[in-house]
Amino acid sequence: MTITTIPFELNHKPGLLEVHYEDNRSITDSGFDLLSGVGFDTNMCIGFPTMRAYIRAYEGTGYYTASAWIQIITRREYASLDDCEPQAIVPSVDVNDTLAELGVPFFAIGFPAEIYDAPCNNLGSCARLDWIADTFLVTLPSRINDNLIFPLAGFRWGYVEYDSNGKRQVEITPLSITGTAFWGSHLPLLRNQFCKWKYDAGTILVKEF
Repeated sequence: MTITTIPFELNHKPGLLEVHYEDNRSITDSGFDLLSGVGFDTNMCIGFPTMRAYIRAYEGTGYYTASAWIQIITRREYASLDDCEPQAIVPSVDVNDTLAELGVPFFAIGFPAEIYDAPCNNLGSCARLDWIADTFLVTLPSRINDNLIFPLAGFRWGYVEYDSNGKRQVEITPLSITGTAFWGSHLPLLRNQFCKWKYDAGTILVKEF
């Protein structure tokens, strides 16, 4: 497991985000045994990445802690294992179907919010897939912040998936801390698919905790 800490500021108070990142070693620890009816062998999840991020320390309490997570997935799909360039690049906002139908872009919300994700078996008809997640801790829009979604911290993670000699192969990519350039690059997608929300393209504030 790798543990990454990211300082942030929310409602003018400093905090520290902690991200746990490792390979999936157990279908029960990752909860994949709950998905036994989804139509594929859940044991395939072994070796894929798992990510959990939460606020480890924060000077605020109560309404100060209101926050949310937005995650953007980018699929780089390759027609063959030897191709240098993808045949398609497909970005999407990572949100469950019910929330998407309601026009809600959040992966998770809370006081404070926490996020867990464990992708698996997304290759589809591709020969090779680069699965890239840009994950952002953001403000929970309310009267406190003029109903604005503002980035507080961001990081990127993911994996490469392909078949070799009839066996699924997974290469986990290192987690990296990102900045506002990544958030800003996803705003057209967010504004197009979830247009009723207000987004701020400002700088992610990072201060020592």
